[in-house]
Amino acid sequence: MPSDRNGPQRGIWGDMTQQDQRPAHSGRAAVLGGARTAARRAMPPGFARFLDALRARLAADLAAEAASGRLILWLPAAFTLGILLYFGAAREPSLSIAVALLAALCGGAVLLRARPVAFGAVVTLAAITAGFTTGSVRTALVAHEIATPGKGPVRLSGFVERVEHRPKGDRILLRLDAGPVKGLDPVPRLVRLTLRKGWAPPVGTHVTQLTQLLPPLGPAMPGAHDFGRNPWFAGIGGVGYGLGKPKLAEPAEPPLSVRLAMAVEAVRDSLSRRIRASLAGTPAEIAVALVAGDRSAIAPQVEESMRVSGLTHILSISGLHMALVAGTLFAFVRGGLALVPALALGFPIKSLAAIVALTGSAAYLVLSGNDVPAQRSFVMTALVLSGVLVGRPALTLRTVGVAGICVLAFTPEAALDPGTQMSFAATLALVAAYERLRPLRALPRPDGWVGQGVVWLAVLVGGTALTSLVAGLATAPYGIFHFQRVAPYGLLANLAAMPAVSFLVMPFGLLGVLLMPFGFDHLAWPVMGKGIEIMVAVSDAVAVLPGADGRVDTVGAPTLALFSLGLAALCLLRGLLTAVAIVPFALALLMSGAPPRPDILIAPDAQTVAVRGPDGRLSVLGARSQRLVVEQWMTREGDMRKAGAEGIAALFTCDPLGCTAPLPGGGTIAVSRRAESLEADCLESRIVVTRDVPPRRCPAQVVTPQTLQRTGTLAYHFRDGASEGASRGDWHVEPTRRPQVQRPWMPPLPPEPTPQRPPTDDPEADAASE
Repeated sequence: MPSDRNGPQRGIWGDMTQQDQRPAHSGRAAVLGGARTAARRAMPPGFARFLDALRARLAADLAAEAASGRLILWLPAAFTLGILLYFGAAREPSLSIAVALLAALCGGAVLLRARPVAFGAVVTLAAITAGFTTGSVRTALVAHEIATPGKGPVRLSGFVERVEHRPKGDRILLRLDAGPVKGLDPVPRLVRLTLRKGWAPPVGTHVTQLTQLLPPLGPAMPGAHDFGRNPWFAGIGGVGYGLGKPKLAEPAEPPLSVRLAMAVEAVRDSLSRRIRASLAGTPAEIAVALVAGDRSAIAPQVEESMRVSGLTHILSISGLHMALVAGTLFAFVRGGLALVPALALGFPIKSLAAIVALTGSAAYLVLSGNDVPAQRSFVMTALVLSGVLVGRPALTLRTVGVAGICVLAFTPEAALDPGTQMSFAATLALVAAYERLRPLRALPRPDGWVGQGVVWLAVLVGGTALTSLVAGLATAPYGIFHFQRVAPYGLLANLAAMPAVSFLVMPFGLLGVLLMPFGFDHLAWPVMGKGIEIMVAVSDAVAVLPGADGRVDTVGAPTLALFSLGLAALCLLRGLLTAVAIVPFALALLMSGAPPRPDILIAPDAQTVAVRGPDGRLSVLGARSQRLVVEQWMTREGDMRKAGAEGIAALFTCDPLGCTAPLPGGGTIAVSRRAESLEADCLESRIVVTRDVPPRRCPAQVVTPQTLQRTGTLAYHFRDGASEGASRGDWHVEPTRRPQVQRPWMPPLPPEPTPQRPPTDDPEADAASE
C-alpha cells in the first residue's frame, strides 16, 4: 500500500519523462515566451541584437560585481537606512524585538550561506535591522529627562565643563552638582547657558548661576531640522540664559570629565596665546580656529564671506585638516628616516611614519575641541593609516564603508547631521573618482626636469580642480536641502585658495605646534598668517562676484533620498551597471521643485507671526523676539533678509491693541496685544492669535500659547479648493509637532486644553456654564 501511494508521487516529481518534466507554470511561460518572440520579430534586427548585447553585458557586469565581492559595499548603505528608519518612527521601538529580529536574521544568513540570492537578501535585511537596533541601543544608553522650565528663574550649581566665546556672547556647559534643585524637576546632568560676553568663567570653575531656562529646542517649522535632538544625545537636558554674572561656589573636587576638559583647555589656551603673540586680527583668529578649534573670535563678516565663496569648510575641523596634518606628519617622518640608510634598511619606516601620523592626528582631535566632524574625520584617517600599517591599500571604497559604519555605530544620530552627510558624500565621490582614474598613473612620464615639472604642475592644478568639482557636485544637493545655499564660484575659490592652505596654512600650523615646546614656534606662525591672508583675500574677491550668494529654495526629503541612491549607484557600481544611476537621478530632477510654501507661520510664543504678501515674500511681526526662528523661516525660502531688517513687518498694521494683516485668501489675521481687542478681532478677522483668554462665542479661528505648546509652530497653507473639493478660502493647517509623535529627545506634551464648548441658543445656559 505505501508503495502504491508513493509510486505516483515519484512519477510526478522524480521519474517523469522529458515531456512531463515541464514545470506547472510552463503554459504561462510559453505564452510569455511567445509574446517576447513576437515582439522581437517586430523589432528591427539591429535593435534586437543591441538589446541582446546589452542584456548580456549587464549580466556579465553583475556577475563580476558579485564575484569580486563589491556588493558588500552596499551594506553600509543598508545600515544607514536602518538608522534612518529608526529615527523616522513615531514612537520609541521595542529594543528587545529589534535585537531578537537581528539575531534571527543573522541565524538565517548562516543557514542560507550556500544560496547566494537568498543569502544576499537576508544579509541586507540584517544590515538594515542592525542599523535600526543601533539607534535603539544608543537611545537607551543616553536616556535622560528634559528639564521643563518653570514660571521663574532657578539657581543652578555646578562645574563649568566647556566655554564658547561667541561674537555676541559667551556660552558655557554646566555640569550640575548632584542633588535636587528648587523649582526644577527633573534635574538634568548638563545645562547649556548663554551669558553676556566676557562673563564666562574658566573651565573647571565651581559656580552658582541664577538661570532662566527656555523651552526645549525643536524644529522652527514643519520639516525643519530638529535642534533639540543633538543636544539631547550629547547629554544636555536644558538650555537657558544666565541672569547676572556667575558666582563662585564652595571649592569641590571636579568630576573626571571636568578634569580632562581642564587639561585640554589649558593646552588650547596656551596655543591661542602663542599664536596671538605673533599674529593679529583676522589671521590670528583663523589660526586659532584651525589649531585650537576656537572659532568664536572670527568676525561674522569673514565667516559670511567664506560661506558665500564656498571656502567655509576650511574653518571647520574636518577631513581636509585631518588629512593635511596626518599627511604632513607621515611625509616628514618617513622622509627624515629615509635619510638615514641604517634606519631605512633596518626598520619599517613606513609603518613608523604611520604610527606617528596616527598619534599626531589623535592629539589634533583632542586639541581642536573633539567635535563630531573632527571625530568622523579622525576615524577615516585612522582607518587609512591602519591600512598602511598592515600593507593594505590605504584609501578605498571599503575604507569609506568601514569608516561610515564605525562612526554611525557609536553616534547613529550623526546620520541626520548635515556635516556627516556632506562629508561622506564628498569622500565617497572622491574615492570613486580617483579609483576610476587610477590607470592614468601607469602612463609614461616625460624625461627631464622641465617635463616632469610640467606634469607635476598639471597634476596639482588638475587634481585640485577635480577634487573641488567632484566634492562640490556631490555635496550640493545636501547643502540645498539643509541650508538652501549653493556656492556657484566654489570651484574658482578653491582653485585659488587651496594651494595656500595646503602648503602654507596647515603645514606651518603643524610646525608651529611641534616647535612650541622648544620656543621656536614664532618662526612658523607668520608664514601660516600669510597663507591665511591669501585665503581671506581670495574669499573676499569671490564673494563680491555677481550671483555669488546662491540662495535657493529647499528641496523635499524624497528628492534628497533619490539623489543619495543615485550617488551610491554611480560610485559603487562598475561597468555598464553605473547607468542604473540615471533612473534615481532623473526621478530626483523631476521631483526637485520646492515643497509648498506656507502662507502663514505662527511661532510658539503666539506673538511672532509671518504672513505671505502679494510679492511672495513673508512679512514677519515680532521678528526680533524670535530671531533664530525667523531666520530659519527666511533661510528655508532663500530669503536673504535678517530678523532685524527694515520693513520686514511691512504687511502689518498696528495700534496699541494689536496688529492685523491681510491674508492671501481674503480676510485678515489679528495678533492681539490687549484683551480689549478680542471682541472686535473675533468679528473682523478670520484668524486671531492671542495670549489672553478668547471670548467663548468667537467665530474666528483662535490660536493661543496653550495650543502652540502641543503643536509647535503652525504653518497654514491656503488652497483654492477647486481641485480638492473644498470651499474657496479653505486652509490646511500643518503642525510642526504631531500629537502621535513622541520620542525621548522631545519634551513631553502638555495636557490637551479643554475644548471650547460651542455656544447655544440659550444665553442663560451659556452664562451658567461660564
